Amino acid sequence: MEFIRNTHFDFLGKKKYSFVISSVLVILGIIEVIMMVLGLARIGIDFTGGLSMQLLFKHKIALPVVRKALASGGFKDVKIIKFTGKNEIIIKTKAANSNIRKYAKDLQTVVKKSMPGNVFKVISREEVGPSVGRSLTRDAIVAIIIAIVAIIVYITWRFEFRFGLAAGIGLAHDVLALLGIIFIFDKEITLLVITALLTVAGYSLTDKVVVFDRIRENLRLAKEKNKAINLVNLVNKSINEVLTRTVVTALTVFLVVLSLFFLGGLVLHDFAFTLLSGILIGTYSSMFIASPVMVALNKKYYS
Repeated sequence: MEFIRNTHFDFLGKKKYSFVISSVLVILGIIEVIMMVLGLARIGIDFTGGLSMQLLFKHKIALPVVRKALASGGFKDVKIIKFTGKNEIIIKTKAANSNIRKYAKDLQTVVKKSMPGNVFKVISREEVGPSVGRSLTRDAIVAIIIAIVAIIVYITWRFEFRFGLAAGIGLAHDVLALLGIIFIFDKEITLLVITALLTVAGYSLTDKVVVFDRIRENLRLAKEKNKAINLVNLVNKSINEVLTRTVVTALTVFLVVLSLFFLGGLVLHDFAFTLLSGILIGTYSSMFIASPVMVALNKKYYS
């Protein structure tokens, strides 16, 4: 279904604007990384250690009463998420001591006393110790670095080093730009968000492989016909030739994740938000970041 035909967009001609936009997002992403290292970012209990409980009440919940009771009971830095149209909440808090199970029981006792006539049951409970949190933080950072390096190696083997380096720079841009968006919207960094970051890296790689493959094919055809190669024009032509595939793929995935964003519930909200943002960033970077970088790395080989 090639509904976008015979386009002649000058993608590389817009690189000045795209580089400015990307620079802002990448700088914000670096700030988010620094804040994560310093413990100043909104980091989930997956990494800090703490408690998350989902409670279902029999009657309507008085959130101000619950918040006041928890604060009076010594439970600081508590986040309460209310399910729309349901007598259901999620309580997230960083544990104040190493005995998280006792901490969870004490929290339930405080909630029970705050609304004595409103019976509740625990739907789910997640407990993460501080040492596990530190280990997960380290593993998450290592996973992202390994993914980017492995992708550079793969693209180098699949094409050549200059393509691999351009793809690696594009993927590093995608991850940092996505962290910049998370910084702007003040989203919490959780294991699900890290999962979304790695998923976006895989999606973005697929998109870049398609664009780079068409560039390589057009380079081969030009050499076979002994044509003078203007790399900027050739790359613009290649991107336009795969534009339908790029748009259809991005739109299809976007619609699926959009349904997850609205229907997946509060638990998956930040995960879906990260994926939605990542699809846009990954598609954009294939055309406006990775391709111009590839041209800059190859320009000395072509007129």
